[in-house]
Parts: sequence; structure tokens; C-alpha cells
Amino acid sequence: MKNSVFSPASLRVKTGTTVKWNNDDTMAHTVTANDNSFDSGEIQPGGNFSRMYNTVGTYPYHCTLHPGMTGTIEVVDDY
Repeated sequence: MKNSVFSPASLRVKTGTTVKWNNDDTMAHTVTANDNSFDSGEIQPGGNFSRMYNTVGTYPYHCTLHPGMTGTIEVVDDY
């Protein structure tokens, strides 16, 4: 997270992968699933949030503090 964007905004990972978001911005952000299945809470500058993905699927997410910040994790068995 930097300059109020998730970078990369889209990520494809294999099942069992842990994804880590680092807040390299000057303001707090969240990583919140669009279906509310996970929520990081406010991640302060310099902080981070990690989540393991064990189930195949597409997981869109956003920042509740900055609704224009969006991203997607695609989880696959193999790539």
C-alpha cells in the first residue's frame, strides 16, 4: 500500500500461500474483503497484515477508509 493504492492490485497465488500487505503509505489503510469474510482493521504506516489462502477462489477486497482502493486475490490449485 502506497499512494493510496494496493500494488499489485491483482495477485494470483497457489493454495496455501500467505499474502502479506505492507503499509508503506503515510496514512492508515485496511484490507477488507468485499464480503466481509476478513478485515485487517486499521493498518498504521509501517504496519502490515497477513492472511493465508487455502481455498480456491477469487477474493476481492478494498480499504474501508479509502473506497477507491481495491484489489483482488485469485487462488488456484496450480499455475
